[in-house]
Amino acid sequence: MHRRRFLALALGVMVAGGCGDMGAPGTGRAGRLTIVAPVARGRRWDHAARALAAILTGEGMVGAVEVSSAGAPGMAALTAFAALRGPFAREGRVFLAGMPMLAGGETADADSVLAASTPLARLAGDWAVLAVSPNSLLRTFEDFAAALRRDPAKLVVGGGVAGGSDHVLYGMIGKCLGVDVRLLDYAGYPTESEAVEALDEGRVAALLGSAGSLLPRIATGRLLPLAVSSGERIDGIDAPTLLEREVRVEYADWCGVLGPRAMTPEDRDEAVALCDRIDASSRWQAVCAANGWHRAYLSGDDFRQWLVTETHRTRAVLNELGLLSASDTNCWGGCAGRH
Repeated sequence: MHRRRFLALALGVMVAGGCGDMGAPGTGRAGRLTIVAPVARGRRWDHAARALAAILTGEGMVGAVEVSSAGAPGMAALTAFAALRGPFAREGRVFLAGMPMLAGGETADADSVLAASTPLARLAGDWAVLAVSPNSLLRTFEDFAAALRRDPAKLVVGGGVAGGSDHVLYGMIGKCLGVDVRLLDYAGYPTESEAVEALDEGRVAALLGSAGSLLPRIATGRLLPLAVSSGERIDGIDAPTLLEREVRVEYADWCGVLGPRAMTPEDRDEAVALCDRIDASSRWQAVCAANGWHRAYLSGDDFRQWLVTETHRTRAVLNELGLLSASDTNCWGGCAGRH
């Protein structure tokens, strides 16, 4: 695994944590759990961490939960977490990560997510929407695709931070449309509100962002959706999927649970059992629905294998975008892969 500079990719998509005494083996029941969130309070997966805290205590899965800051950003937080030791039954720890953390491992001089942790489960995903201003000349995805093919460097698309999930998705779309993705002009912003402001002010021609969080603007006509990255159409968004427009990409940001690197098989089973209970919780399902997230549960070895595949796919996209100084692969999986 190559190591590269860190591009500050972890804004809003990573949470870390630890828990105290567990109950009987295999029950997934903890006496105390600390969820450390190295993201700004109020960001998307910070909401997930706090919702999980309420659910874990409210449904009796743990006795007490504390949510606090990691004290370090991005891969630095993951690297510190990877070194933690101790039996999960007494002082177990879990770490919630997302796609920007995975990309950070590819662009930073640090361990990858897989090398630094024990994958436990993928809990949820957040589909993206491609949208424009209501007065834009781009009225359909076909208009957008035609403009991109004519002059990929002229069409500026805004979204989350450079190298994050929105940027990677834009690279996949460009590749599938036959565009040289190194020519794509992408403007990354620390927050979605800043990206929306850039669209409103005409500094970008289109916007990629969370379908769930942008839904209110779409519903009130302040944004015109052109396409969504989900496998099926999204309720409340009158736009086709990318798949319908022959762009063979199904892609979402995701929220997954990791354990420390040195976790034993027994400890991993205990942690996965806790994740199983979270996914089965009706309260967690309601939280996902309320935020526009979709349940995307994978656990144990299935999650690990998915991470292997997704790491390769992300690395290839970042390389095509010119965000990696070198690459040990030229294989592209974006136009055929499903997320």
